[in-house]
Amino acid sequence: MSKRSTKAALSPWEVVALESFQTPEQTQISQWRRSWRVVTAWMVGKESSERQAKQESELRALPEVKLAHWAPAIDWLPTANALNNVMKEYRDAPVVLFISPPHGGHASVVSLWAQQQGVNCLPMPTFAELTDGSLEWVERCGHQRYWAIPSLERHFLRHTQGLQGVRELLERALSGRLGQGVIGCDSWTYAYLQHAVGLEGVPVLTLQGLEGKQLAHYFADLARDGKCPPVYSTRTGKLILANGSDESTSGKNDDVHKELQRLAAHCRGHLGIAWHYWRERLREPAERCNTDEQPQEELWLLDALAEAELPADTGDVATLLLHALLIHGGLEDQALGHVLPFSHHEALSARLALARQGILDCHQGRWQVSPLSYASVRQLLESRHYLVDSL
Repeated sequence: MSKRSTKAALSPWEVVALESFQTPEQTQISQWRRSWRVVTAWMVGKESSERQAKQESELRALPEVKLAHWAPAIDWLPTANALNNVMKEYRDAPVVLFISPPHGGHASVVSLWAQQQGVNCLPMPTFAELTDGSLEWVERCGHQRYWAIPSLERHFLRHTQGLQGVRELLERALSGRLGQGVIGCDSWTYAYLQHAVGLEGVPVLTLQGLEGKQLAHYFADLARDGKCPPVYSTRTGKLILANGSDESTSGKNDDVHKELQRLAAHCRGHLGIAWHYWRERLREPAERCNTDEQPQEELWLLDALAEAELPADTGDVATLLLHALLIHGGLEDQALGHVLPFSHHEALSARLALARQGILDCHQGRWQVSPLSYASVRQLLESRHYLVDSL
């Protein structure tokens, strides 16, 4: 049995050292297909639509009450438990980092871990403290035996003043002057701070990438009563999940695993991104047959890889804005002028345009790259040799 097939049989909540993280099989093929789809979209768009096994016009979006039942929010508690188990190997480390990509749950995981252990979370700086370069918020951290920071990306801005506080915080943490701590951090923030501040020697943990078989198990068990209706692909017409988990997770249904392996590869194995695709692309038939019998409930998944694609000619202003949003884990409009090398007006115009295209969405007042656009944005930045994360 290969290393890959062995990993696919393990729990979806496996926490590993960063150097042990693996993207799913077919990830590189998925990236090539995405590039080819962008290049040829104008040639084959209509033909591709006609080849769909089920047309979107025959379907309708699920009401929130059904989504809440069949695709509820991810419970990150199993990851917090797995993190706690792995933490036993780092008892002597003053700091341990737990990182995840955007929408990957690191803040929830570290918050849950802190609650379980009765550990205090250190205070976040205000926006004014970051822009002024104040160190008062660092002084408020004091010294505790154990502490936690759920979202390190909220503790800095990418400019001279905005880095002073996080540099001082990390210096004190790494020296052990704050006690022992666990820090949750966006994977893009981690990549940036490695270069800007230095994080050599800090243990870094993450959730292992998932294969298609693991996604099948997860989605089949996700429904609150454990009985999700059968789900079919609008692209192929084939079954993605059976009614119940037996057929879809038994290892005998190759078509199921191929379809979900395709999704796993597209999402680089990240559960948070895959869950957003699953939830936002689920549909039900728009009309029911008029029969005396109770119709069987069925769901359809719109082409799971359809997304708001960035045009190939995306300009420098938009590209720099996207990169800034990723390394900060999202930003409010007022912060854009502090971290970008052009006027606030230019930044806001670019942000508005990207939001109209569906590339960005707003969460808790902060603009971020939307889950269904993340894969294409990451690929664009990598192709233009921007600093990208390692997940």
